[in-house]
Amino acid sequence: MSALIVLVDDNAFNRKLAGDVLELEGYEVRTFEDAPQVLAFLARGTIPDLILMDISLPGMDGLTLTRHLKSEPRFASTPIVAITAYAMKGDEERALQAGCSGYITKPIDTRRFPEQVAAFLTAQPSDDNRLKVMIIEDDRIDMKLAGDVARLSGHMVLSNTTAEAAIKALRQSTPDVVLLDLNLPGMDGLTFLRQLKADPKVASLPVVAVTAYPDSFQRTQMMSAGCAAYLVKPVDLRQLMNELVAASKRPA
Repeated sequence: MSALIVLVDDNAFNRKLAGDVLELEGYEVRTFEDAPQVLAFLARGTIPDLILMDISLPGMDGLTLTRHLKSEPRFASTPIVAITAYAMKGDEERALQAGCSGYITKPIDTRRFPEQVAAFLTAQPSDDNRLKVMIIEDDRIDMKLAGDVARLSGHMVLSNTTAEAAIKALRQSTPDVVLLDLNLPGMDGLTFLRQLKADPKVASLPVVAVTAYPDSFQRTQMMSAGCAAYLVKPVDLRQLMNELVAASKRPA
């Protein structure tokens, strides 16, 4: 049976666009324009697999509606993803505090949207299993994609563009797992990995390496240096999330 996705958005064009994209992927989609409509639908006993929630709804806004739903035990484990056209500093924190597991910005990217939704449906951890993921990646698009899939899966993300910046960040906060691009400006990923493994304080930190240059950074070399996993770009985002979760659970 296909997943049931509820989409709440007061903009008719946005509802149709997102709904059509998801239906083409084989999902069952129900769309609503405001809180009273979706509450009436859910009152019939339906529990969707995922709720996509526009923040700026007329009347009861999306975050208030999210808090209302999360106060009901039957929706406690239902993932809710906020959708906003006005992503400002602090929005993610407010969404998480309301009960959302992350957010997607509008206008949606129709090429990435199905992958974002699929990643979230595939892995939704409990609070006890939420990971703090450090991403070290100088490519802004790759960093955003990896960050999105981690956030949509309910995890926290720490992002760094260089190995040098990551070393400084590790002095302040220790993540559960590191996603490391190997072809970095300045200190490359292999040098960073060796420095990490030489420091007793963070030597046990699991590292998942990714590279678009497997000839320069070979699998056997990276695994011998201490990587928990090694992936070649382009990376399937669901596989990436599975590797990060698996790496975090391996004994040091």
